[in-house]
Amino acid sequence: MKKIVLLSLLSAILLNFSFIAESNENQRMVNVYSFRQVKLIEPLIKEFTEKTGIKVNVVSGKADKLMQRLIQDGDDSFADVLLTVGAARLDKAKRLNLIKPINSAILLANVPENLRDPENYWFALSLRVRAIFYAKDKINPLLLASYESLLNKRWLGKICSRAGNHFYNRAMVASFIYHYGDDWTKNWVQHFSDNLAMRPNGNDRDQMRKVARGDCDIAIANSYYYGMLSNSIKQSDRETYQKIGIILPQSKDIGSHVNISGAALTHSAKNVDNAIKFIEFLTTKKAQKIYAHSNFEFPVHADIPAGEFIASWGELNADTQPILHLPLYHKQAAEIISQSNW
Repeated sequence: MKKIVLLSLLSAILLNFSFIAESNENQRMVNVYSFRQVKLIEPLIKEFTEKTGIKVNVVSGKADKLMQRLIQDGDDSFADVLLTVGAARLDKAKRLNLIKPINSAILLANVPENLRDPENYWFALSLRVRAIFYAKDKINPLLLASYESLLNKRWLGKICSRAGNHFYNRAMVASFIYHYGDDWTKNWVQHFSDNLAMRPNGNDRDQMRKVARGDCDIAIANSYYYGMLSNSIKQSDRETYQKIGIILPQSKDIGSHVNISGAALTHSAKNVDNAIKFIEFLTTKKAQKIYAHSNFEFPVHADIPAGEFIASWGELNADTQPILHLPLYHKQAAEIISQSNW
């Protein structure tokens, strides 16, 4: 009888130690759903783990697919942090109750008010510009100072772009609606699509490659892809970078359209404290510099230099005013685009 009691006590102690070990292990991890490939955020993960001892587990995939997975898994999801792109997606995650607000003085101090959700459901981490690219041997960049300059008839049949209904383009058109209204935006979309060299196809990097090959003279694409071409393992991509130039569009009223990459705490988060620490870290000056140097994106911190490389592209006058309002105009933007050949 004493043996049975002793064995029972030992079993209970072992189970208790096992639970404590498992709990301690959980206290040292955070699970992240990321639209970025792991290799692109590896420098950030390494720095965070070295600083905190917290292990970061990453599941990467397309932004919309990760969102769908969060919806399907519900409270059973193991994800603690959602890293995604675009204010509209983050707003959708909020409306679907997939994320929850974060009470953090650090985040409030590090992220400007117009680059975070008013109720603290999400926070911007970096800015990406919808830029203009041109063939250096054919185009005078002074003729392409703004988005409006793309409408000039001199560019008839000379512009390449991915499909107009892609998220990046819809967000840009939504910003036009916010600033200029429906009629101005319809006119812009119509004349822009009239100047296209071919039926839109491929991604942003494909548009730059087309300019380098001579299929068209001008392209519109996100700025960070330009940086990726510069250090690609493919020589042809590095040559593309050398052949094309970048313009960060300006106009008398607004600067360059920017969208964001952002982070949020999932509604199902099990490692809440670690998740908040990770998101806070991503907004620190050290992490913001890593973003700029590794991912070729602009920091959300106004007082952090972009870095010598992306600063060489020109001075950024980021149009951050519409960011919080873009979700309101996405549907309208899609309707306008659908009425064109874009």
